[in-house]
Amino acid sequence: MENPPAILIPYSYAYDAPSLREATHRIGFLGRVLAAFRIERLILYRDREGGVYRRNALLVKELLDYLCTAPYLRKRLYSLRPSLRYAGLLPPLNIPTHPEVDDIRVEGIHYRQALVVSSGDTSLLDAGLRREVRLGRRLGRGSRVVLRVEVGGGGRRFKLVPSSSLEVYDGFRTSLAEGLEEALRGYDVRIATSRYGEDAAAALPSLRDLAKSGRVCIAFGAYDRGLEEIVGGSGRRLEELFTKVLNTVPGQGVRTVRTEEALAYTLAIWNLHLRS
Repeated sequence: MENPPAILIPYSYAYDAPSLREATHRIGFLGRVLAAFRIERLILYRDREGGVYRRNALLVKELLDYLCTAPYLRKRLYSLRPSLRYAGLLPPLNIPTHPEVDDIRVEGIHYRQALVVSSGDTSLLDAGLRREVRLGRRLGRGSRVVLRVEVGGGGRRFKLVPSSSLEVYDGFRTSLAEGLEEALRGYDVRIATSRYGEDAAAALPSLRDLAKSGRVCIAFGAYDRGLEEIVGGSGRRLEELFTKVLNTVPGQGVRTVRTEEALAYTLAIWNLHLRS
């Protein structure tokens, strides 16, 4: 999806899960949906007061960051900790920069996420190979980069690829915002999802024009409170903060639609009808 929308999800996402195991499973599904639709940015916004919800948001971010890290770099970057107890249940993203073990033996162009492990006049990178890769330039120690690997002619050639010119999808970045209004800053088109919104099918003509109008974000509510209640708690109306309020699951047959379900339905519509 070119120019994908940013996604806004509340701090309390997966807080209702009965155990860390179940929360990890749900967060992994969320990550898969984001990656499937090539989302590049996820913002977790504070939807209620209390340190317990911020800690929950930090858990969500940690697990998603872990998921977006190439498997061969995880042991180097993540120590054993209680929050990662069930990290083995997270589904692999299988994105282009998380290559399979034997990909490097196949002739052609490959991409690998790499970690800068030392830096001076040259830099050493861990790219999940038997030996570290040396590049003739100074890079920030501890930074993560993407390498383009050309395999052929009995050898391998490595080239650093700036994120601005990366030809393949490299996952999403997760950040935290202190509230919904902060999360919405910088976006020209702000879309809210709600069962009380306009039917997405009827809104498609106007959405096509809006999708071309600048940076787009799509916001979702919590497990027990829709965006109307979240925004209403601060004395505001959805129409004051958002460009459009959409119902992307019209005629729903269940009492409530989970956030990750609404995300999948909404991005499927966007991908089919509004992708630039």
